[in-house]
Amino acid sequence: MDNTIAGLFGILIFLAFVGGLAISIGSVPFMVIVAIIGVMAVYDFYESVRDERKAATDKASRLSES
Repeated sequence: MDNTIAGLFGILIFLAFVGGLAISIGSVPFMVIVAIIGVMAVYDFYESVRDERKAATDKASRLSES
């Protein structure tokens, strides 16, 4: 759970920083690149959380079977 909170905080700080940078620069190609990278970072975070929760569920089900 701590990794999820820290990861969410990191993603939000990253998106705020690069989003502000993209707005201040004002270049459309840079904004597109920032948007694509932001979506990729959020998707990777989602995959990491999903895998972590699946591993925890699998571990709990193995312990309950024993």
